[in-house]
Amino acid sequence: MIPSSLCKSVNFHLRNLRRIRRFIDQSTCAHAVRSLILSRLDYCNSLLARLSQSDVQRLQSLQNRAARLIYQADRYTPSSPLLRELHWLPVQQRIHFKVLLQVYNSFYRLSPVYLQDLIAKYNPGRRNLRSGNDNTRLAIPSTRRSAGDRSFGVIGPRLWNALPSHIRAAPNVQCFKKLLKTHLFPIE
Repeated sequence: MIPSSLCKSVNFHLRNLRRIRRFIDQSTCAHAVRSLILSRLDYCNSLLARLSQSDVQRLQSLQNRAARLIYQADRYTPSSPLLRELHWLPVQQRIHFKVLLQVYNSFYRLSPVYLQDLIAKYNPGRRNLRSGNDNTRLAIPSTRRSAGDRSFGVIGPRLWNALPSHIRAAPNVQCFKKLLKTHLFPIE
């Protein structure tokens, strides 16, 4: 469930930006939206990784309103072309992007130790499996509660293993981010 304070905060800033929109240019508005709106939508993304579809849709509608505000479009204008023009990932993909970036940093020992401890490399055991040759796979811990399924230690490896191996094996963070954004960006 999304905290109502998040929606209230984003709506507050959207209303205030709408009031001053006619006095600022498009570039300034885009910077203001990135700093005031998107920063709030991106905060603690790993906690939002397993949101219900209705909660994701609520956040998506806020992002759509922000894109329409930048282009001064009315509420009936489709938002997908605007998001594509701004190079913004939809909310669900933004959440996955941030979680996967944390997993990449943890996998390659670029993050704090407490995050590195939450992930473990996949070990196929004694059996000879094709997946045993892929040294970028992670073990997915089993949990008994749905709350455990939403934790970083579970959702991170699930998303990571679903990525193509060439993305998981990216040589540096910048290359990984570029490949990941290209992979997650909707083609529509």
